[in-house]
Amino acid sequence: MKIGLEHHNQLESLRGVLTDLAEISSGEFVGAFEKKLEELDQWKARIAAIGQVKAGKSSTLNALIGDIGFLPSNVNPWTSVVTSMRINVPGDPQCGARFEFFDESDWDRVINGDPRIRNAAKENLPGFDTEVLREQTEEMRANAERRLGKYYHSLLGSQHEYAMLSPDLLQRYVCAGPGADTGLERESLGRYAAITRAAYLFMQSDEYAVPTVIMDTPGVNDPFLVRDEFTCRSLDQSDIFLMTLSAHQALTEVDIALIRMVAQQGDKDVIIYVNRIDELENYPSRTTRIVADITKRLTDAIPDAPFTVAFGSARWAELAINEESSESEIEEIIADPLFDEFLETHRGSVPADVRDKLMLASGIPEIKRTISSAIETGYGARFLDRAKTDTNTQIAALKTVAERKRRDLMDQIESYGAGQTEQFRESLHDEVVRLEEINASLDELFEGVSDQLDTIVNEAWVTMQRSMDKQTGSFIKDQSSIVENLMSGNDVDGEELSIELLPLRVAMEERVAEQYRETRETVDGIMEGALADAFDCAKQITEGLDSRISMAQLPGDTVAVTFATTQKMLSLNFVSKRGWAFWKKNKDIDKAKTVEALKKVTSSEVSPATTKMVEAFITTISDRVTAGKERLHLVKQIVEQSISDRAERLSEDQAILMNDDDESGRAKTINRFQNDIEVLDAQLLKLAAKESLLATPAERAAA
Repeated sequence: MKIGLEHHNQLESLRGVLTDLAEISSGEFVGAFEKKLEELDQWKARIAAIGQVKAGKSSTLNALIGDIGFLPSNVNPWTSVVTSMRINVPGDPQCGARFEFFDESDWDRVINGDPRIRNAAKENLPGFDTEVLREQTEEMRANAERRLGKYYHSLLGSQHEYAMLSPDLLQRYVCAGPGADTGLERESLGRYAAITRAAYLFMQSDEYAVPTVIMDTPGVNDPFLVRDEFTCRSLDQSDIFLMTLSAHQALTEVDIALIRMVAQQGDKDVIIYVNRIDELENYPSRTTRIVADITKRLTDAIPDAPFTVAFGSARWAELAINEESSESEIEEIIADPLFDEFLETHRGSVPADVRDKLMLASGIPEIKRTISSAIETGYGARFLDRAKTDTNTQIAALKTVAERKRRDLMDQIESYGAGQTEQFRESLHDEVVRLEEINASLDELFEGVSDQLDTIVNEAWVTMQRSMDKQTGSFIKDQSSIVENLMSGNDVDGEELSIELLPLRVAMEERVAEQYRETRETVDGIMEGALADAFDCAKQITEGLDSRISMAQLPGDTVAVTFATTQKMLSLNFVSKRGWAFWKKNKDIDKAKTVEALKKVTSSEVSPATTKMVEAFITTISDRVTAGKERLHLVKQIVEQSISDRAERLSEDQAILMNDDDESGRAKTINRFQNDIEVLDAQLLKLAAKESLLATPAERAAA
């Protein structure tokens, strides 16, 4: 099957409409249609593969792209870099790869955080520090320096590009893991992985009908928190999520937490693939119970989370695809009575061809169908709906201009036929003056509205940042009992103080969603009011347009709260037993100062997540405001085009008055006007046809 074929067909249809519209338009309308064409060219299906280490994520993706062994999967050092496979993306190389490396500032940001906050922690929380992330990052950097030697510093901040792809090449840049560097100083495996920030692989595939980017991410239970952090930071760039679970450990609390974060995005599609079922005893019946258990647990934990569960074995798909697969191994699987039972119970059919049987059983075709459906009814459909709405508003504006111009020509023909050329010219001149006054009024209206909207967005940014600080302060205040116990030496176990961060993250996400809803309602009200005022101001030329141009289907109905880290605990480690002695002896230590220091440390740890939340908030509301301003500007485009048309008419009339004094001259002029009307009629017919092409079947039936 071709993934996203229906969406591809609709994109091509819309592209044809926009190309035709650009050809029959003029002025700013041409630029608007060309801009929309650029947006179509930039659209991609964005899929992220997520899950835990050793669930079979990379093997599943290899089967999904039909290239067995392409992504490293059967090596002990596993995928450690976010790897983006860019399939059929316009502008990309036909084949190749680009690997981007960290620079020193990237290391420093992870290791040191905010120096002011780190110093405050050192001064006010003796004996404590947030060391885990620092230690692991230092280890990664030390390993990189050891392996790369004199080349290390010259590589930082640079990138490597290749015009070819191979598994060996990928293993050099994206494989790492505990022990990956031991004894490998001279080996290619994982040589650059510790300094690789991102990997981009360029490829072509007939199976994908639309440009597609598939991200393979490090497992979220990777012992290296650095990789866990980079994985979570990358997820907000995706719209479809493929979570691979191992049938041996089908759904953990980490998995549920990750799906919960995905579900909070509101309009994301989640596909859960239970892999490795072939390793279970009596797998036909066990699969039924596992799927039922996953469905129940997810529904109970996240009632509103939409998800689809697929299941099978990526190994079966690998055997089916690989032409060099052992026929005896395939026959052994097929001959097992459990295999036919599985097909009959869960797939509903048993193909004749053995490789077709394996592929069907693997679950990969089901994943492909689900991805295709998610593109065509989810993210892709929403993109097309907005693009069609924007295009229809432009068509409505064009039709208004053409209809007005046609009426002017009809009036002009009538005036010329009656010998009232001069009177019509004076009337046309007076109308140009009125339109220029309207245009000036619209300028004033839009300038005021634009300033008002910009002020609201800027104030919302500041308010959102303050809200994040306030949430952190309130959270730490609620944790005061921890500080009390610490200072008294009570209820402290071991050499670590841990603070549960999940309540803070949930509170922050709820606050972002709430404030976004308030800000959106405010800006929507302002833009709708401004559009009504604009129509009222220009009603003599925009009559009836208010039913065809509105603020409907603007982007950003909800904010996609950017993914925070999956880290649930903030651990402050004692560096020595001497630290305990400090706290026990100093009973008069300033508790308020200690709480404030704890607040700063917590703020430092959640700062990357909160920064991204605020950025997502501002980006989403700004995109909505920009789209609204474009709708408002359409009214001004109509007025400006009308002024231009009338100025042209005035210039032509001046020439006519000088040269067409007799009946013959007036007849020629009237004939020319009639030809112009025919051109406008043809344009209006074309615009109506394009409108019809963009309409849904239900809208066409109603018409």
